[in-house]
Amino acid sequence: MRRGRSLLQPWRKTGIMHRSLWLVSLLSLALPAFASGEKRPIPCEELWPAVSATLHNPRNYLAVAVDNEAMRANFVVTGALYPAMNLVELKPGKKGCDLRLHVGFTGADDQWAFRVRVAKALKKLEAAKASIPSGSQPAQ
Repeated sequence: MRRGRSLLQPWRKTGIMHRSLWLVSLLSLALPAFASGEKRPIPCEELWPAVSATLHNPRNYLAVAVDNEAMRANFVVTGALYPAMNLVELKPGKKGCDLRLHVGFTGADDQWAFRVRVAKALKKLEAAKASIPSGSQPAQ
């Protein structure tokens, strides 16, 4: 029998297809396991301190104008290739607080970076809040 094409080649192709389909179905079942846990809606009153803490980090941002009542702030990204005036505002929504960013082009993905930094600041504030006993108040 000559090497090259064999009679089993159609079976090999379908075997590859079956394996691919099997792999895709296993991955589709496993993806929910990698999803993050339950996300609760965050009220704007809890999110604003994290936004404010993020904006007051001089390594990343220069806060130009901050309005705590309206939960709005104008800021400039420190070290941006193209500095521009940016705006962040919090608006209450149906599913918690809506963080709206109006960011000009600075040469990087500043919206993503800002949201990541706010999420880190929020985790720090929640951890500090959880470490304080319920009966005591923080020093002012």
